[in-house]
Amino acid sequence: MKRLALPGLACALALAVAGCGPMQAPLPERLDDQTQKKVDDGWARAFTPPGRFDHQGLLDLMVLAQPYQLGVDALTFRSEKRFAGGAAVMEVRYDRARPADDLFSVTVTDPAGKVIRAERYTRAEVRAAVEAFRTNPTDDGADRRADREARERRVLEVFPPAEKEE
Repeated sequence: MKRLALPGLACALALAVAGCGPMQAPLPERLDDQTQKKVDDGWARAFTPPGRFDHQGLLDLMVLAQPYQLGVDALTFRSEKRFAGGAAVMEVRYDRARPADDLFSVTVTDPAGKVIRAERYTRAEVRAAVEAFRTNPTDDGADRRADREARERRVLEVFPPAEKEE
């Protein structure tokens, strides 16, 4: 039972602001003023004094509270994945002071590095996709439920769920 206490605590802390696990969507959440103040106050507590936490303590803070993505002023994230047909580069750009500039992009290149596909998604598009899969399918009408299920099947054909380790 003790093995579940720490992950449960981490999930509870993270759920208070975003959800369990880092980056639940390809853009960090924009927080309401009250939640943003709590995050800002937490940063002040975390580094006052600057050495308040030792090496492990600071890592624990980052892993459990996820402040590296929640309520930050700016976030830039880039990931790359090579595959047989080339590579995919995904980028996230977020600036709290410039919400209209939030961006998630996916660029695919051939093996020689030539761009063969480039997609850019706004926050509104990302939010709509996240919400489409978060809602309870039984609450949707038959047409929306069928559309959602078809979208899920397309995803699962490409990325089937990983087998859980025990």
